[in-house]
Amino acid sequence: MILTVTLNPALDKIIVLECLKLGKLNRVKETKVLAGGKGINVSEVLTELKIENKALGIIGGNNGRKISSMLENKEIKSDFIWSEFETRQNLKIKEKSTNRETEINETGRVSKENIKDFLITFDKIIEKNKTVVLSGSLPDGVEKDIYAQLIDKAKTKGAKVILDSSGDEFKLALKKSPYLVKPNLEEIENLLGKKINNNDDLKKGAKYLLDQGVKVVMISLGDKGAFIASEKEGYRIYTPQVKISQTTVGAGDTMVAGLAAEIDKDESLKDTGVFAAALATAFVESGSISKIDTSLIERIKNSIKVEKIY
Repeated sequence: MILTVTLNPALDKIIVLECLKLGKLNRVKETKVLAGGKGINVSEVLTELKIENKALGIIGGNNGRKISSMLENKEIKSDFIWSEFETRQNLKIKEKSTNRETEINETGRVSKENIKDFLITFDKIIEKNKTVVLSGSLPDGVEKDIYAQLIDKAKTKGAKVILDSSGDEFKLALKKSPYLVKPNLEEIENLLGKKINNNDDLKKGAKYLLDQGVKVVMISLGDKGAFIASEKEGYRIYTPQVKISQTTVGAGDTMVAGLAAEIDKDESLKDTGVFAAALATAFVESGSISKIDTSLIERIKNSIKVEKIY
């Protein structure tokens, strides 16, 4: 089974406008409210793919109750620690005229007692999971080394950890050598302190992370595809150009779900990268996790070109 961890869940409110007029009255065309947080998104994709998983995290207040109810309605298994703090709410504004998206995210907050209870729950659940996904931002009240702590605990039980984060928490976690990391282009450029211009640069970026003890690196490149690498082999994955149906927000989490699914089945590096990239592209084209099906994934997989870099 796959365990996903979301320490900073959110209630995502998405509003659709024709065009955002700053400082003026705006009329909303559509509104949607979703359970958010990167790990929760991963669990939703895995559940849609009928892959056994459980979402673990910390929620509180009315927003927390709404998230719990939403996941239950989608038959997503979860085990949450309840906090005295209200779970954050994020606002996402999409403009139909330009397809531009603006995100306004709250910080989130938990207590030291919440983290203590979470760690106790994690210790119990990790025994039954061989793949763990740690992803997303951290709320106030959490030490930056929390992901590093969780990697230590997971590795002690023989679980493979997929890390999808950034900032100080990513750098500290990297020292514990997670099994896989999934930086995007901007994140890998920030790590290297230079621009990525070609496949050779991608290879160098992956090598930097592999030298830290990571086993697999998947660099997501947006509509340009991805690069997946281990110490022994690396592949440039070229995905087909597709029209954005709704949003690209969530494509990265969908890719992580694909990686977790394939790693949990011990698939080859190449097949893991192709499936994850195809799944993310299918999300962008369909506009919804619920609209992704086997035929769509297979069609996109057949359109993907793979180049072996080494």
